[in-house]
Amino acid sequence: MKILFLGDVVGEIGLRALSLLLPSFRKKDGISFVVVNGENATLGKGLRHKDYEALLSYGADCVTLGNHYAARHETNRYIGYADRLVRPINVDFSGEGSRLFSVNGKGIRVTSVLGRSFMKEPSSGYRDIVDSLLLHSGDHIHIVDFHGESTSEKSLFAHYVDGRVSAVIGTHTHILTDDAKILPKGTAFLTDAGSAGLGDSVIGFEAESALEKIYFGSKAPFVAPKKGKAVMTGAVLEFANGSNFPISIKTIKEYVDVA
Repeated sequence: MKILFLGDVVGEIGLRALSLLLPSFRKKDGISFVVVNGENATLGKGLRHKDYEALLSYGADCVTLGNHYAARHETNRYIGYADRLVRPINVDFSGEGSRLFSVNGKGIRVTSVLGRSFMKEPSSGYRDIVDSLLLHSGDHIHIVDFHGESTSEKSLFAHYVDGRVSAVIGTHTHILTDDAKILPKGTAFLTDAGSAGLGDSVIGFEAESALEKIYFGSKAPFVAPKKGKAVMTGAVLEFANGSNFPISIKTIKEYVDVA
């Protein structure tokens, strides 16, 4: 079995890139299950219902959120019946922080955790919450999306749960890292899965808009364009039949021109 995990989808160009790349990649690589972080899919911040539905139509089996879980008011209205949407387990919000899926009789659990280092959004400590979940989560493949700013916090968490979950894949920084590995007790780890969005950018946004906002104090928002050369990055986890721990993890990077 192969599971594909894709990093943060950024804006309309990221959505369009997935529509062009994901169906063919899934078929070509024999992917059984796809996890996509969708927290930046709507104009670069948050997730509208129609964009959540679009991600599912492109081939996502589960969509995770991050620190922008509450950026769109409508999210709170639809998350209660969005049965493939997972918000961070350590925030006070509607919906579920961990969900169990089934693929050909094999259970796949997906959990989202929001990091606390350098994050402005309120969240509670996650150690006890995760420990409790792992005591009662059953014998399944278990993928954790750790949405965090700090690389060391992601690595510390992965080592803390090593041997207790199948994989810890980092999101939020939008940059694909070159450290995919299997930890000593069997858990796969990648500091960040990167993003789907504008390829030549500042974390998925036009560089000029980022300069204006960060260097020159503009009040205008970051700009995620509708077209250009786009990239889709993430990682493929491969599992032997019946195993909950992967035999390999490899990163992927696919480009497409979005007109």
